[in-house]
Amino acid sequence: MDQTWKTILWQQFGASITMLGNAIQPCPDELWDKSHDQYSFWYLAYHMVFFLDYYSAGTELGYMPPVPFTLIELDPSGVLPDRVYTKD
Repeated sequence: MDQTWKTILWQQFGASITMLGNAIQPCPDELWDKSHDQYSFWYLAYHMVFFLDYYSAGTELGYMPPVPFTLIELDPSGVLPDRVYTKD
């Protein structure tokens, strides 16, 4: 892949990460843990950030998320984390 395409893809990927942050930061505290349909806003944000880190690691073998996060997100039964994560 030539450098032009790498630059374009990285800029779009970076913009997507920025947009995710722009969605998380202004979320009012009263909506952070409020369930909408099946999931809360915090969980959807956590899920996106977890898999962003997971797929960016480049390998599934030996992957371990940073503390305090766990691998529970990979459980196929859909178990939620045992705590609500804050925006920070």
